[in-house]
Amino acid sequence: MFPVSRRNPASRPTNRLDGFFDGLFGDGSGPVAPARSWPPAAMWEDDDSVHFELDLPGVLDEDISMTVHDGTLFVRFERKPAGVRRCGCDGRRYGRFERAFALPDALDVDGAAAALTGGVLRIDLPRSPEAKPRKITLKMD
Repeated sequence: MFPVSRRNPASRPTNRLDGFFDGLFGDGSGPVAPARSWPPAAMWEDDDSVHFELDLPGVLDEDISMTVHDGTLFVRFERKPAGVRRCGCDGRRYGRFERAFALPDALDVDGAAAALTGGVLRIDLPRSPEAKPRKITLKMD
C-alpha cells in the first residue's frame, strides 16, 4: 500500500522541484512515497508475542487508528502541519498515511496493547495459547 504524501502549498516551487528529484533518487520525499520509506517500522517476534514499532514524530494519539482484518494489521494515521508558516525548506510529510503488515496465524487480537511514547508507536499482539511453543519431555524406558 502507498501512503499519500502532501506537500505544503506555501512551499516555494524550487523546493517542490528539489523534493521531486529527492524522491526519484531514494529519500522518499516525492509526490507519492513508497510504503517502505515512511514511517520507519520494525517487527519482531518472541515466544509470547509479535511486536511492532513505528516512528511517528508529530502524530497525536487521537490521529492514529489500528485494525486487524483477514490476518493483516492496518495502522492509519494523520500528520498535520503545525500551523501556517513560510518555509525555506520543508522536507516533512503531512497528510493521511497507512501501513499494512501481514500477521502470523494464531494471535490473540483481543489481548493487543498499543502505546505512543516519545513519537514511537508500539503495538504488542500476544500469541494465542495454542500457538505458543511447548516443551516436550523425553521419557526414558
